[in-house]
Amino acid sequence: VVSPPGFMTMSELLEICVRVTGSDASLRWVDGETLLAAGVRPWTDLPIWLVGSDHDYMHGGDVSKAVAAGLRFRPPAETVADTWAWLQDIGGHAPMRPDRPQVGLDPALEAKLLSP
Repeated sequence: VVSPPGFMTMSELLEICVRVTGSDASLRWVDGETLLAAGVRPWTDLPIWLVGSDHDYMHGGDVSKAVAAGLRFRPPAETVADTWAWLQDIGGHAPMRPDRPQVGLDPALEAKLLSP
């Protein structure tokens, strides 16, 4: 189950992550076409990020029946805070399954995309 459409934007999620973790990160936006042209893979290189209408079902499902039945949505800042605390408790690195490829944007590609 996902939250209702419009519950939160990617920008809001990332701003919460920066604030709650005490990060000094400076968020910068690169348009989707530039990311795709550079070979950035939606969802794999940038978790949660999807482009185009092919994946609308992932973030746009109708949850009205679940809401009517009492589904509540946890405040995102609370989820981020608890996840951050858990990561700190286990040494700062999320456990990875050895049978799965590493996810996340390659630091060299990130630097290239963000360079002026």
